[in-house]
Amino acid sequence: MKSTLHLLSVAIMLGIVTSNPKATDPKKDTVDDYNESGYTFKVHESKINTKYSEMASAVFRNRLVIVSSKKIGALGNGVDRRTKEPYTDLFCTKIDGYGQISEPLLFSRKLNTKGNEGLLSFTPNEHTVYYTRSSRDDSDNYKLYKANLERDSNGNWRNHVELSISSDSYSVEHPRVSHDGKYLFFASNMPNGYGGFDLYKAKIFSDGTLDTPENLGPEINTERDEKYPFLNDKSKELYFSSEGHNSMGGFDIFISNRMQDKYINPRSLGESINSEYDEIAFVYIDDDKGFFSSNKKGDNTGYDMLRFKSTTLYQSLEGIVIGPNDKPLSNTTIKLLDDQGNEIQRQITGSDAYYNFKIKPYENYSLMATKEGYENYRIRFRATEIRPERVFKEVLKLSEESDVNNTNQ
Repeated sequence: MKSTLHLLSVAIMLGIVTSNPKATDPKKDTVDDYNESGYTFKVHESKINTKYSEMASAVFRNRLVIVSSKKIGALGNGVDRRTKEPYTDLFCTKIDGYGQISEPLLFSRKLNTKGNEGLLSFTPNEHTVYYTRSSRDDSDNYKLYKANLERDSNGNWRNHVELSISSDSYSVEHPRVSHDGKYLFFASNMPNGYGGFDLYKAKIFSDGTLDTPENLGPEINTERDEKYPFLNDKSKELYFSSEGHNSMGGFDIFISNRMQDKYINPRSLGESINSEYDEIAFVYIDDDKGFFSSNKKGDNTGYDMLRFKSTTLYQSLEGIVIGPNDKPLSNTTIKLLDDQGNEIQRQITGSDAYYNFKIKPYENYSLMATKEGYENYRIRFRATEIRPERVFKEVLKLSEESDVNNTNQ
């Protein structure tokens, strides 16, 4: 932060920015010691759970597609010797406004086979699906496929192609298409990783095939397993499960924010989500609701699906705008920009020269101040604390146009 103590003292003397942070309401400060995500979570049981495993995968035409070992009406029979459960199939279910889901039905006889069906992901226009499957002969090894939706059909998937990154010597699992449809994220234990399963991304070509995979690097991947990537908020947030990163035990779910096209600083979702057991397959279905799976019951009944509702721990960025001689500047336009320079919100200062924006922890922002007769002023900002209702202060000092350009631009 580039504000000087002198400018802050000016703001305090003006009575516009207080010298102490706002008091925090203890009832809202519910973040446990392990939760560094910037969100709080309320978790509820899902009514569709059986004695077998269920995992949420993706939303297609406003229905949730899940992977399950449940066999009512499913294809094939038999038990996977690795999981001690029936081979998995794809199901779909309706979702109501509260996040409740109905009894699952088979998703697609074109995609379900006698082997294990893995997680899948759709392109933004829902015309292409990327899916994974393992055979009964080698249920540990998943391969990656794509298929196209027949135009004007009710779910007829055609042109099934195994993608070239698949191999008999390693597994490719848990595909996830980026928000803009340009990249496919996935987990794999292919050679030359950091250990076990790592997370990768590959550019998607116009024909749906993939470029050479790129490892997400040591900030995300550890010597343990990283799996189940999920992208949220226009791919700014990467959620994934990891046995590393000082997990509470087994797989925990973490969040990483993108900074300059790189995901960094994984942070735990805390005790509301994670446990000493395994938490996997975290998926948002809208802005604040979603599902994940856990075997935390510890009764050898596989993975149960749980639904959650998240609340963002918004914080405040506030201050005043002053000119030469520390004079408050009214009628100044203040813009809050995201890390790509897109405008999120704007305000025009009144006679007190005060501005205030709500911001999310771990996001990159810029403040742009413009006023006729003054040089434009721009400063970058990143909130790194997760304390609820944290107030950050920034005094913006503009120079008259005749002065030397402000060094903060």
